[in-house]
Amino acid sequence: MLCFAFGAELDPDVRRERFPEHRIVGLAGLRDHQLAFPRFSPDWDGGIAGFQTHHGDTLWGIVYDVNEAGIEALDRLEGFRTPGDAHNVSERQVVLVELTRPDDGSVPRRLRVYAYVPRPSNPSPPSPAYRDAIVRGATTHALPEEYVTRLGKLPVRSEPGGGEA
Repeated sequence: MLCFAFGAELDPDVRRERFPEHRIVGLAGLRDHQLAFPRFSPDWDGGIAGFQTHHGDTLWGIVYDVNEAGIEALDRLEGFRTPGDAHNVSERQVVLVELTRPDDGSVPRRLRVYAYVPRPSNPSPPSPAYRDAIVRGATTHALPEEYVTRLGKLPVRSEPGGGEA
């Protein structure tokens, strides 16, 4: 199944730990959306990545292919039970992304892929470790330079249980 990674899963180490059996398909952009941090995660001690509509902006990430066992692991990790379940921590949504190949100048292809989007609950800036995982992954996958720069400037939580830095 094809999935869109735009948060900590951009980091190859995080992906390998969570679902080792996967294949990178390519870079992708979700048009008219921007990164948001709608839910606090005790595991990361800060906000975790989601997205929101934002005209004219593009949320960058990667598309990867994962097997059924990987999807089951992702569902558990992301707190997704079944579509519409009131107890879901995240929703597994279908989004339309544009797959790009900057190395050969090809025209983007549109793909319908899954994205895990946290339900809003206690929005928070990300922890420094979470932001660093996103930036590491964005750099590793050569996302657009200006996007990586913006990611590196995201405000973070200053200390456990504290405010923004």
